[in-house]
Amino acid sequence: MTATRIGWAGFGSMGSRMVRRLLDNGIPVTGYNRTPERLPSHPLFRPARTPAEIAENADVVFLMVTDGPVSRALLEGPDGIARGLHPASLVVNMSTVAPEEAQDEARFLLEKGAGYLDVPVSGSVVPAEKGELLLLAGGDGVALERVRPVLSLFGKKILHFGPTGSGMKAKLVINLLLASHVEALVQTLLVGESLGLDPRQVLGMILESPLATPFYQIKRSNLERRSYDKAFSANLMAKDLDLLSLTLLRNRIPAPLPFELGRHFRELAGSGRGEEDVSALYEYFRDRILPR
Repeated sequence: MTATRIGWAGFGSMGSRMVRRLLDNGIPVTGYNRTPERLPSHPLFRPARTPAEIAENADVVFLMVTDGPVSRALLEGPDGIARGLHPASLVVNMSTVAPEEAQDEARFLLEKGAGYLDVPVSGSVVPAEKGELLLLAGGDGVALERVRPVLSLFGKKILHFGPTGSGMKAKLVINLLLASHVEALVQTLLVGESLGLDPRQVLGMILESPLATPFYQIKRSNLERRSYDKAFSANLMAKDLDLLSLTLLRNRIPAPLPFELGRHFRELAGSGRGEEDVSALYEYFRDRILPR
């Protein structure tokens, strides 16, 4: 595993924690971030001045960025990763982008002689720190086995869904369920409060019931304090639901739930809460459900 040279682009909330997992396990990393002040200070970490420099010094390049346009720019820009690729280079995109964007990236890199996997993750910052993410893979199975030892440092399990783009499809699908859980939980609390019940008691009831989930437990503190420290932002949820809606439209699949949930999270983000946690949806519905 340590013989494989690792490159990394994207040091946000998730990327920084995942790179720390590599460094703490003795794996050197060459990394690039648009804001270099976010790069780690570690004896095994080498900063790169450009995305191309990552690829020049790596066999496998990981991307963990906000969206498809950023990912594409890192790959194809004037000093992009594609300029530094080697014949056997492999790019692993762990961001969440549209399945079609992943397929386009794979075709572009194939023309350069490089391989590509889409491996987005399910889980937020705490699982990232502990190496307990769920990894959702699309692409060539041989390439996946090549990087499995590295990926195993990030996640408790790697699920291979099929060809390129399948990992992104799986991520959008699981995030639909995540958004549904958030909305069901906050509306349940607010309906209880509208009927005169203490929302803390309602939340405690849910967590003592067969309907309790680990996710609800994680969000308990946010909802009790009405303070929404970010684990997964409303902005990113709105983006992912929009990607799912567009994917369904392209495939002429009638599924209204992603469109409706996406509207709620877009409006939450538009109210100035985009960088708060998804559980801030409580505030979005509070004015709509509680009597004035």
